[in-house]
Amino acid sequence: MTTRERCESAIGYRKNGANCAQSLLAAFADVMGITEAQAMAMGAGLGGGVRSGNICGAVNAPVMILGCACPEMAGSKAKAAEITKEFQRRFTERFRHLNCRELLAEKELQPTDTALELAAGDHCGLLIVSAAEILCGMIGEK
Repeated sequence: MTTRERCESAIGYRKNGANCAQSLLAAFADVMGITEAQAMAMGAGLGGGVRSGNICGAVNAPVMILGCACPEMAGSKAKAAEITKEFQRRFTERFRHLNCRELLAEKELQPTDTALELAAGDHCGLLIVSAAEILCGMIGEK
């Protein structure tokens, strides 16, 4: 699947009422080896920063996706930390924050043109599409 297709899939879930985590988990369900229903169930409680304003679903779901896409994470705490921190670095480079509460308040987001186009003004959609783009870059999808 192309990066564009992943982004379109993720924003499609968002437009149908899924939270940030569900949108990403469902769009990458094939990478994780799970069904769409399993992805939606897994992400149900992760939206809204695990329902507490903390780590955004557009951050916590990608870490789970990377765990499946990068099996070396399972055998090495150092490798898991390295890959997780790299995703966080790329995300905060654009959005400065990882917490849902802070991201929702942020007025100076720096999404890509693709995120601006697909999200069509949806603040969380910008984060979802951008997270999908970062994930695709990290797992080698074009």
